[in-house]
Amino acid sequence: MNMKSLLKIIHTVIIAVIVLHSCNSEVFISDFAPSVSEVQLSEKDPVSEIYFESSNWDIQSVYDMDENGNYNEIRGDIYGPDGSLMAENASLYTNGFGQVKIKVLHPDIKLTIERKDATHLVLSGSENMNYETKRVYIDIGNTYNGRQISVDIEPSTRYNLDSIVYTESYLIMDNMMQKRDAIHYINSTNNVSTFAVYPYSNFKVDYSFVNEHEWETILTEEQLKIFGKDAPMVPVRVINQYGSPVMSTVTLPLSAGVYHLPLTEEMLEIKEIVSVSPNKQRTCIIKCWYKYYGIWFKIYASHPVTGEKRILKGLLDIYYPQSYEVEYGKEMDIN
Repeated sequence: MNMKSLLKIIHTVIIAVIVLHSCNSEVFISDFAPSVSEVQLSEKDPVSEIYFESSNWDIQSVYDMDENGNYNEIRGDIYGPDGSLMAENASLYTNGFGQVKIKVLHPDIKLTIERKDATHLVLSGSENMNYETKRVYIDIGNTYNGRQISVDIEPSTRYNLDSIVYTESYLIMDNMMQKRDAIHYINSTNNVSTFAVYPYSNFKVDYSFVNEHEWETILTEEQLKIFGKDAPMVPVRVINQYGSPVMSTVTLPLSAGVYHLPLTEEMLEIKEIVSVSPNKQRTCIIKCWYKYYGIWFKIYASHPVTGEKRILKGLLDIYYPQSYEVEYGKEMDIN
């Protein structure tokens, strides 16, 4: 190889190094290295500020891990520097957005992630309605390097229920559900015996706050965790003599359970007579059809420490016995 060729090669290498260096100067010059890799948030320490060595980083993803070790993406709303909503219920990454605020959307937690400037990240507004510490992961990085910051959010104080407000309008549907009851009668005498059948005696009015209808899930058990394990008592509407829901002094726990209230004395006194021949037995099947009432409501709650307000929307389901039919079974010999 002659000197001219060698100089040409050296010249080419120098130019290539200069081009690469100029295109990726931040990668070669500095590491963004966050000031911490682990953060703990609580009601006593609700804010954490994280500093970076340089500006060549973005938020790449936010996620948690389930009990089986599977990673689950956490989504949220992304706001620009002027507070305008840039992306709703979106994957959480900044991708060169610069100054940006992210509000996490999660059934158990609240968290605000804000990039204040090129080298400054603030975590605030944390809340954890789970009963154990919740860990969230934030991946920070660029094309060439990545770091992980784990964020532990301690369980928060539960909310206080301020009020529940029902709408005046409601849904109503006939014969939405049927239940059955069986009553067995035995006549071991030598004479015909008659028995009184009270068809509504074993049926109740069913109430539920947490429900899943074909069109949507209204209120979930997860949402009610904001009140803790001791469910608050709330007033409910009852069905009056004219078949309309009206406010009452009756209260039920605001939880995922199904609650049963007794029928009116007038309905419980309704009676049918069944006769059984001597030394015979028969089984009667009572069918009960239920009318459905759906009453929309809003729950207003406030946090005793942070003052944070929440509004939960739901649909109170009431299934009220509407009509009955008694099927008189065939008489059979007493075994």
